[in-house]
Amino acid sequence: PQSQIPHFPHSLPSLSVVVEDAASSAAVTLRVQPHITIATLKEQVFRELGFPAPAQRWIIGQSLCRDGRSLR
Repeated sequence: PQSQIPHFPHSLPSLSVVVEDAASSAAVTLRVQPHITIATLKEQVFRELGFPAPAQRWIIGQSLCRDGRSLR
């Protein structure tokens, strides 16, 4: 009999980010899908880290991102 090789889905890419507020900052790593939008990322950060979406501002490449933009 042939041995069966289990099928593992490709792992999700990691996104390393720095979370800052007026008093402190911390580096965190998130598992993300490259096609998700900034709005979806904000929801994920709220679920995983507790930061309310309206308080989040995402800056990628020195540009403030709009909610409809994808990570890709």
